[in-house]
Amino acid sequence: MFVFACIEGEIAVLTAGVLCKQGFMSLQLVMLFAFLGTLATEQCLFFVGRIYGTKLLEKYPKLAKKSIRVIEFLRKYDSAFIFGSRFIYGIRNISPIVIGIARITPFKFSTLNIPAALIWSVIIAGSGYVFTDVLEYAQENIKYFQIGVLAILCIALLDLLRKRRK
Repeated sequence: MFVFACIEGEIAVLTAGVLCKQGFMSLQLVMLFAFLGTLATEQCLFFVGRIYGTKLLEKYPKLAKKSIRVIEFLRKYDSAFIFGSRFIYGIRNISPIVIGIARITPFKFSTLNIPAALIWSVIIAGSGYVFTDVLEYAQENIKYFQIGVLAILCIALLDLLRKRRK
C-alpha cells in the first residue's frame, strides 16, 4: 500500500478500501500506509522543487507550462492551496514541486501537508470501503432496474408503433 500510494494514489487506495470491506485487508492499515506513502511522496517532491526546481522547469517545458497555473493558485491562496492541492485533479503531482520552487518554508509546507495527507488517506480509503456497500446494493437491486428499463423501452416502442399507425 505504501508503494502504491507513492506511485499511483487514488485508484490504488480506493481499490484497497474495497478489499478491506471484503475482508482481505485491514482498513486501519490501508489508511496508515496510504498516509505514509502519500506523505513521503509529497515531502520528497517538495524538496526536489526546492533543490532542483528551476533546472527541472528549464529541462521540461511541459512541466513549466503546468507550473504557471499552480504558481498562480499558490500566490492567490497560499495556505489553502498548500493544504488542498492534493485534492485537485491535474495538479496534485506537480504542486509540491512548484511549492518548493516558490520557496515556501519546509515547516509551513509540512505543517499543512501532514494533516492534508491524513485526511486524504482516510477519505479515499473510506470511500472505497463505503462504495462497496453501494455496489452490493446495486447488485442486489439490479433486477428492478432492468425491469424498469425494459418497461420504459416497451412503452416507448408501443408509443412509436401507435404514432406510425396514425
